[in-house]
Amino acid sequence: MSLHNLKPWIVRAQREQYAIGAFNANTMEQVQAIVLAAQAENAPVIIQISHHALQYLGSGNEIIGLRYMAEIGKVAAQSVSVPVALHLDHATECEILQAIGLGFTSVMFDGGDKPFRENIEATKRLCEIAHSVGVSVEAELGEVPRADRSGIAQPATELTRVEDAAEFVCATSIDVLAIAIGSVHAVKQKNVELDLEHLKAIRAAVDVPLVLHGASGVTDACIAEGIRLGLCKVNVATQLNQAFTQAVRTKLSGDPKEVDPRRYLDQGRDAMVEQVRERIRFIGASEKALHYDSLC
Repeated sequence: MSLHNLKPWIVRAQREQYAIGAFNANTMEQVQAIVLAAQAENAPVIIQISHHALQYLGSGNEIIGLRYMAEIGKVAAQSVSVPVALHLDHATECEILQAIGLGFTSVMFDGGDKPFRENIEATKRLCEIAHSVGVSVEAELGEVPRADRSGIAQPATELTRVEDAAEFVCATSIDVLAIAIGSVHAVKQKNVELDLEHLKAIRAAVDVPLVLHGASGVTDACIAEGIRLGLCKVNVATQLNQAFTQAVRTKLSGDPKEVDPRRYLDQGRDAMVEQVRERIRFIGASEKALHYDSLC
């Protein structure tokens, strides 16, 4: 398949109370793992690219990184028969415009550093551009903090304000809203609890699909209940990196003379396939690619 806009399937996920997995990739092997897992589970899937991944892929040049990942993402989508979206996460206006031109099918504008009114205007402007070429737009209100380098969670400081969410969605025409309800980026242990009452209040105020960032550190019980209450896009990164890296580490420690990257990166890829498959099953997306044609 070619790359697709994720909105039809995420709206269905919202209606049927499951979630679509958005899995972060930093290398070609990780992109391959994501689509191979989706194919095995017959599930729609989102390849998600972060700002830091762009810097890595482009050796410090985000635009070169975008070009690399746009082409890798297209080939990956063509290699499988399930629907695949290519999503740029936490991006600037400049990066988003570049990504749209290169073929990304979903973008997230991070206007959190702007005053609320300026964030609305910038997001609305980007939505008009993206929607004109069939690209979906995600935005975030509130702040999902980042763990320190040891992976220890820092307390959430700014949950999404319910009244802001309602006004923002109405004013911008965004397709998907990421909300801050207690999760934390880059946590290495699954011990973070969500504020599910706050999720209920936001769900009652807006009708767009809702996104959970920083899901790797959230307890599975909270993720499952969050999906039941309206989360329908779940972002996973650290959990995948842990599986990939541990498999490579095990391979190299068992054979310290190995120098061929093909003989250890494939171990990381295989481990990540299994991790993505497990998450796809957990969030309820397995076999949900069956009716994709009718959604289009």
